[in-house]
Amino acid sequence: MIAIHFEEEQHCRHLFQQLKSYIQKFSNIGLEAKVSLEGSETIHLHYHNKYVNFYDSFHPFVTSVLTDYVIHSKEEEWILDIIESVFYFHDEEEQQQILTIAKSILEGDRDDLPALLSFFDRHEHIYQAFAKNLSEDTVFYYEPFLTFRLKSYGEMLIDCVEMAIDEYMLEQEYQNMIESFRQHIKQHKPKYEEIYVVHEQGTFTFYDSTFRKVTQEEIMFYLEVDLIFEQGLRVEEMVLSPLVSLVPNEVKLFTNQPYDGVILSLQAIFQEKMKVFRLSDFTRKKK
Repeated sequence: MIAIHFEEEQHCRHLFQQLKSYIQKFSNIGLEAKVSLEGSETIHLHYHNKYVNFYDSFHPFVTSVLTDYVIHSKEEEWILDIIESVFYFHDEEEQQQILTIAKSILEGDRDDLPALLSFFDRHEHIYQAFAKNLSEDTVFYYEPFLTFRLKSYGEMLIDCVEMAIDEYMLEQEYQNMIESFRQHIKQHKPKYEEIYVVHEQGTFTFYDSTFRKVTQEEIMFYLEVDLIFEQGLRVEEMVLSPLVSLVPNEVKLFTNQPYDGVILSLQAIFQEKMKVFRLSDFTRKKK
């Protein structure tokens, strides 16, 4: 018999209901077990299949249920506590935004952050911790287990939140950049009535309304130093800051990759002043 003791009645009852539901569901396929509740703080689990080894069937079953329960009942609470008590973000809206990023990291939804692959197996991490501490006849104390046996998981969450905060701050910086570029365009007279931007093989080339290529000398002449966002890039590699500095009244962009990150940023900046066309349309138009 496994006895699981709880300090919090709510968690005890919730887990009991989950175990009861699963055992009823899987009894139809041969799971011979029962669960009972003693008072409001202790769950008893009995496995009585003489033909299937406990460690081949019931042990992985209970371990999986406990693992999922920890993730779904405690992870968000712990992340929010880390955000506030470790990194001192007290604004509720900021906390929720950082929480959303952290959860997406943990779920493996951030392909742009390859260094976080180690977070994706936290289910296995918790599972193994439970597996080492559950046996066929054991008394198990739930809250002390979370405190003392999942320390490394807590450290993992701290690292995850730190990275989520970095991403959040970058996003805030990006949004501030977008807004400052929009304001610059609104507050300054156009230097060019129309600019054609051609995106081909990863490079962006500017042309004026006569299809004359805008030279690097012209770009350097108009480039506003205070607008430079692409730190670390050479001027010829920049796109956002030079184009905003030219303050075109209208932008026509030609590309075969309309969802490129730079193009999406340009759309966010110029909004209704920008139209996107296929790359071949520029070739035909130029002819």
